Amino acid sequence: MNKDELIKLGLTEEQAMKLMEKYGNMIPQSRFNEVVEEKNKLKSDLTERDKQLSELQKNNSSNEELKKQIIELQEKNQASEKEYQETLAKVKLDNALELALTSAGAKNNIAVKALLKMENIKMDNDKVIGLTEQIEELKKTSDYLFKVEEKAPPAPAGTTPANPNGSGNPAESKVTLGSALSAFYKGIN
Repeated sequence: MNKDELIKLGLTEEQAMKLMEKYGNMIPQSRFNEVVEEKNKLKSDLTERDKQLSELQKNNSSNEELKKQIIELQEKNQASEKEYQETLAKVKLDNALELALTSAGAKNNIAVKALLKMENIKMDNDKVIGLTEQIEELKKTSDYLFKVEEKAPPAPAGTTPANPNGSGNPAESKVTLGSALSAFYKGIN
């Protein structure tokens, strides 16, 4: 969240700044998930390759067989790396989609995802291409899937609106629990 979004939620500018200072350096959940996924994959790859090397040392019978096994393992490792890159790209795309749909105000991300044409959405570095246009189109055609910012009802024309704070006395409108209890117990005596 940025400062403007916090202010829209009803915080004052000072409160928003304090919140940004305190939590501004936090890592988003999506980035955390990407790093954990990458770490787990690398760990499993390392274990698999160590296992393959130890098998090679045990089975080191002839030079020709060894060359065949090395070529075979290199192909497996390349296939594994390609699979890992595809998985990582999918995780990044899913996280970017979740973030974009949440910031667009989607009420149900799963339902909105089902309506997206995923073949038209691509990741270029850390930027999602083709998503914004689809979200805008869905906001026009299926606006019930997105939250609508509620506007305050207009004031009645020709009259003065009632005072929602009571009598208008600022001291009276700021009653604390302590002062209310004090007044209550003074009334009993």
